[in-house]
Amino acid sequence: MSFAIVRMQKFKAVDVKGMQIHNYREKESHTNPDIDKDRTQLNYDLLNDSRIDFKQAIQSEIDERYTGNKAIRKDAVMLCEFVVTSDKDFFDRLDPDEEKRFFQESFSFLQDRYGKENILYGIVHKDEKTPHMHVGMVPITDDGKLSAYSFFGKKTELQQLQDKFHEHVTEKGFSLERGVSSDRKHITTQRLKAMTVKEEIQSLDKELESKKKELLDLSEALPQKHIDIKVRKEIKTEVVQKIFGKSEVIKKETGNVVLTPEQLKELTGYVNAALAVKEDYERLQKMDLVKENESLRIAGEYLTEENIELQKENSNLTKEVRTLNTEISSLKDHIKDLKTNIRVLYEQTKKVFRDQFKTFRGIVKNELDMKGVDNQFEREHKKEIKKQRGVER
Repeated sequence: MSFAIVRMQKFKAVDVKGMQIHNYREKESHTNPDIDKDRTQLNYDLLNDSRIDFKQAIQSEIDERYTGNKAIRKDAVMLCEFVVTSDKDFFDRLDPDEEKRFFQESFSFLQDRYGKENILYGIVHKDEKTPHMHVGMVPITDDGKLSAYSFFGKKTELQQLQDKFHEHVTEKGFSLERGVSSDRKHITTQRLKAMTVKEEIQSLDKELESKKKELLDLSEALPQKHIDIKVRKEIKTEVVQKIFGKSEVIKKETGNVVLTPEQLKELTGYVNAALAVKEDYERLQKMDLVKENESLRIAGEYLTEENIELQKENSNLTKEVRTLNTEISSLKDHIKDLKTNIRVLYEQTKKVFRDQFKTFRGIVKNELDMKGVDNQFEREHKKEIKKQRGVER
């Protein structure tokens, strides 16, 4: 049974150009010998009609949608890339239209799950032994933050991604088993191929063991002109007849078959071929385990580096908190001094106002007193004038 495989990798700004070179085959690859340059023209992008500049596309999205107040850190994750594939047997069963539909359905699934506006490309590579698709995503949240952690910080997210991806492709009519989740940063092309080969080997393992038993049973023949090969109960005579043809095999009444030296030589070749396959199989298993160990070692180094970075960041944040606490304490003292100064200023202002008011009130009173004297003088003057007029009459 084939597996539905979707892998996610995170890339910082310094890695983006390398991903563009790999996806667009801008340079000859010395680390991926499986690339067939004659088939590179068959590669296509499900989103863009022509090539894009990865850095410019990411920066354009940030300029348009990033709402953070702080400058983006140099070591921030700028690109998350999914690799969608299965094993070669799965793609061999599909005609070109169905293969393209598989990638289109996978691409639509990732768009719906992580936002169409975040998806930058969906590049399908057909110039390698197993077709696969690279889907690029800039991790900008709905509230305008650049944060891969917001999307993939929870450990359950990658497990749910595998579950939902498997459900989606099976609902769309593709017969696949669920893949294994992974968010390792350094999954190389060779590592991805090794995982795919491992899955193919597992599916062929039972068939290989069955054939090996049949050939080992047949290899018990002795080198003589005519050889009787005992057919065990679990291995029927038809096995030998399938190899050489019924007309070329003599069957005795005892249940044994007789082979000529030429047939024995040919049979020995089959046995040697089976042993060679067995050795290759064991070698591949060991190679895969070596790669697995190497991948785990690299993942461990990455986690160690990440832990060191987090410790540094935590130390910097602790220093910032201490500085802020000092500034807050200083600000409190300043506010306290301001309150004292305001109180003193208020008392001084009040005293000045009181003194000025007293002075003003004295002036007003004097003015009123003087006005009363003037009024009295005017009344007496008028009275005197009236008397004089009365005498004259």
